[in-house]
Amino acid sequence: MRQRRVLARQREQTIAAAVRGYLQAWQAINACEAARDREVADLRGQISAVQNRATEEITRLRAEQAVVAALIRDQGQSDDDVADLLEISAKQVRQLISTARAHASDPRTSRGSSQDRRERRQAPPESESGEVPATGADFGTGPLDRGSPD
Repeated sequence: MRQRRVLARQREQTIAAAVRGYLQAWQAINACEAARDREVADLRGQISAVQNRATEEITRLRAEQAVVAALIRDQGQSDDDVADLLEISAKQVRQLISTARAHASDPRTSRGSSQDRRERRQAPPESESGEVPATGADFGTGPLDRGSPD
């Protein structure tokens, strides 16, 4: 009889120790999950900030492309000429020019006075030597579109 009580007490102690181990593991799991969730939230915030900065930069660069396309077009080049120079389609040229005009007519986004813009539009671009480039001159080494690679 005494032997049974000793064995029963040992089983109870073993079970109690096992339950304590289980509960400690459960608490550790909860702490690990909470730490993971905090880190993931921080990383998502960083990702969002990177995406926002990239979106702003891409928007600025696309507006720059539109201004360049409009400037070339305003120098007397046809849409097809501009498309050839920039290695894009004529449709893309028209879209860029439309964007540039909309951007220039929006007082919130236009920079400089309207007189400054008229002078830039009317003055032909000059090279470093002061010469005006000939029609069809190379305005760069490749397309201005900095989007996805081909």
